[in-house]
Amino acid sequence: MICKKMNDEEYEAFIRKHPLKSFYQSLEWKNLKEEEKKDYELLGLYEDDTLVGASFVLYPQVLKKYVLAYASRGFVYDYKNIPEFTKALKAYFKKKNVVFFRMDPPVILNKYNHVLEKSTFQESYNIIDTLKKNGFIHFGFNEGQETTQFRFIHRLVLKSSYEEQLLEMSKSTKKNIAIAEEKGVRVKRVSKDELSEVLRLFKCTMDHREIKGFPDTFYEMLLTNFKDLIKLYIVYIDKKVYQKNLTNKIDKLKEEIMKLSEEMSHSNIGKKLTMKKEQLTKSLTKAIEELKETDSLKDYTNIAAMLTITKYDEVVSLTSGMDNNYRKFCPKYVMYPAMIKDAFLKDLKYVNFLGVKHIFDENNPDYGVYEVKRGFGGETLEYIGEFDLPIKPLLYKIYQGKKFLKKEYEVLNEKNKKMD
Repeated sequence: MICKKMNDEEYEAFIRKHPLKSFYQSLEWKNLKEEEKKDYELLGLYEDDTLVGASFVLYPQVLKKYVLAYASRGFVYDYKNIPEFTKALKAYFKKKNVVFFRMDPPVILNKYNHVLEKSTFQESYNIIDTLKKNGFIHFGFNEGQETTQFRFIHRLVLKSSYEEQLLEMSKSTKKNIAIAEEKGVRVKRVSKDELSEVLRLFKCTMDHREIKGFPDTFYEMLLTNFKDLIKLYIVYIDKKVYQKNLTNKIDKLKEEIMKLSEEMSHSNIGKKLTMKKEQLTKSLTKAIEELKETDSLKDYTNIAAMLTITKYDEVVSLTSGMDNNYRKFCPKYVMYPAMIKDAFLKDLKYVNFLGVKHIFDENNPDYGVYEVKRGFGGETLEYIGEFDLPIKPLLYKIYQGKKFLKKEYEVLNEKNKKMD
């Protein structure tokens, strides 16, 4: 087996037919990185002139004059002949200033259903063991995002129709969809002309979580390179619809209270009737207050946004964000159904919600994000994880040492901030 450079046409023809394909290995992603002025290559693995594997490989700098070779969600390869695979990579990268090769292939280790019942793929454990025996260093079975890519993702395998998909959703998800619709929450597909508003809503989430997102230029280049494969969604409150629904609700509650009062005047007032009237009165007061609050809304108030990429046989929710002041309006329960419905229109196989983390710990702050995604049905996939293959072992140790010291410095710096 040998590793060598390949052209776009041969590369794309191979990738699109392979079960491990992803948008991270697409020519559009390659073109995006080229526009970002990143160093890269399209590499193929050949056995007797037959192409058996391929990957888009990035070369970010890690030490002065030295780089790592990173295959994001790759190599796109079946991992059946790992000894020869390893030899081919080492032979190729030794000719370059590569310290180590890194990959995080989407090889499924375990699948989890909506109640976290596990289906195990023993052959994937065998792949991990064989990679390690051939010199690969396994990061481990992390449950967060300590690695370059998430090790857990959540996706839907699409049914025959949206109506059938709806049956797979949890009761709480269906309830939240209904709540959002009642509150006048709607979604619209927008063009790149409204990108600035989409990014504003993304930034709301970044600021709220105190995390750093992509720069605006990244999204501009994303739209340039993926073109019609990108969809932008904005979720908004339609004030008139919201007020109309509240008015109808108030009228209905008043009517129920009136009927109940009449019933109570002609019969013995029991505890059950009294409690029912109290509950209806409480709901009425709440609805009236909510109607007053709508005066502060614009006719159309944007509250959330999402960007998706459709590539090969799936749609991926790449980025989303919302104004946390409107959390009670349940924007994700309008946004995600829109993405799912659009996936049916494209006759896709999967809806990919991308990363989830800490799915086994209900007390973790990240668990809520997982719960929302899981509520739409589908399955959670656990991948085999991230692997490094040292090409220059001494420099790799130096790199690891620098990374350790940097992490220790960051921890110490964070402690000092808290003390201040």
